[in-house]
Amino acid sequence: MSINRPRLNFEQAIEAYLHYAPRLPEVRADAVPPKTEYVENLLSIADQFDLIVFDAFGVLNSGPTAIPGAVDTIAHLQGMGKSIAVVTNDASSSAEAILARHRNRGFDFDASSLISSQQFVAPMMNSHGDITYWGAMAPKDWPFHVLPDTVEPLGEDRALYDAVGGFLLIDSESWSDSQQNLLEQSLRDNPRPILVGNPDICAPMGEFLSVESGYFAHLAADACGVMPQCVGKPYHHVFEEVLRRHPGVDRDRVLMVGDTVHTDVLGGLSVGIKTLLVHQGGFLDGQDIEGVFARAGLRPHFCARAIGFGIGDNIKTEVA
Repeated sequence: MSINRPRLNFEQAIEAYLHYAPRLPEVRADAVPPKTEYVENLLSIADQFDLIVFDAFGVLNSGPTAIPGAVDTIAHLQGMGKSIAVVTNDASSSAEAILARHRNRGFDFDASSLISSQQFVAPMMNSHGDITYWGAMAPKDWPFHVLPDTVEPLGEDRALYDAVGGFLLIDSESWSDSQQNLLEQSLRDNPRPILVGNPDICAPMGEFLSVESGYFAHLAADACGVMPQCVGKPYHHVFEEVLRRHPGVDRDRVLMVGDTVHTDVLGGLSVGIKTLLVHQGGFLDGQDIEGVFARAGLRPHFCARAIGFGIGDNIKTEVA
């Protein structure tokens, strides 16, 4: 986390999501449930679903640490024969690195379980065939070799910002205010495509909300009037890939589990699957949840404190 980057509090984050909601996928009014069913945990409704899709940050882990009960709950669901998918907007890491971190936390996931926004960045670039030189919000050691065309990390040289044909906003870990100012100035003078590999505005990192690439993408778009092109939740690419990998599962038997209304819940509702919002250790921890639903004009089908509490006598299988 760069010392120059702001950290968002909850109110700043929700205001940003509400302000930029017109740029997010649309949800039909009839796709939003009229009320939310509050349940004790995911295990109390698991029998209703064959495929359960998890966000990672705020659901399985908060920062580097697994949320209490999450490891045991995933193992229990796998033992029940449930199909599990993990979708992540972490475009900064390879699938192998993401899986390794989850395994270090105690989760037993394999490559077929993970869908990362990173895998959609190259196809998004290819849709701009006239651009062969890109500037990237990413550290110098990011694996640029996995991308087509020529990609250079953006630093403090305004000339590079002006020379590239478009921008990739992938990893904001070391992004600074001065770099953001250079990006906005260059785009204001010469609007060009803004491609976003991580559309999150923020992510729970234990004691704070980290500012993610999506936040800076929207600021840049405000400066030049160019709509960011995004992959990752809540956009359709990751959800379509999940459904493609599980062709025999009816959408009514698919559940998206997440901790944010405008990424996880909105994304699930937009593709016609059921949604569960959890709030322990995530974006909504300690907040007025019904108040957030009212402000957003969105709500999930289910809401729970967390996905589960543990194994044995700690696993709850009845609705509270």
